[in-house]
Amino acid sequence: MKDNSTYRFKEPNFSFPDYYKEFLNLYPEEFDQVSNDIKNFKQQQKKIQVEASCFEQKKDYEDCKEKLSFLHTYFCFSENHKYSECISVNSRKFDRYLKYFIYSNKQSYMKFWEDQEKQYLEKIQQEPSKK
Repeated sequence: MKDNSTYRFKEPNFSFPDYYKEFLNLYPEEFDQVSNDIKNFKQQQKKIQVEASCFEQKKDYEDCKEKLSFLHTYFCFSENHKYSECISVNSRKFDRYLKYFIYSNKQSYMKFWEDQEKQYLEKIQQEPSKK
């Protein structure tokens, strides 16, 4: 997918803390449900976080509007375009980051339980040799 953005924006700082360690006691189906709930919750926060990441562009646009009053429609086009482009780009980034965040937590959860299974099997294999 080609990004048609004409501007470069500062990398957004979206916060996605790992959560899998808090839910290691759940079955995989339950963990998937928790992951979906967290994903839905983060999606609800998307607008706020994306707008916060484009604060500088919004400030520039608002300053231009204030200076030019009713003429801002014609003369603040580039500032408005930068702000809209920032929202669009960071919205796509948020979606990508969220998708990776959920995926990495699911992978970490599965790896933990695979390691537990491996340790258990090694322990069982060592027990008969002790007898």
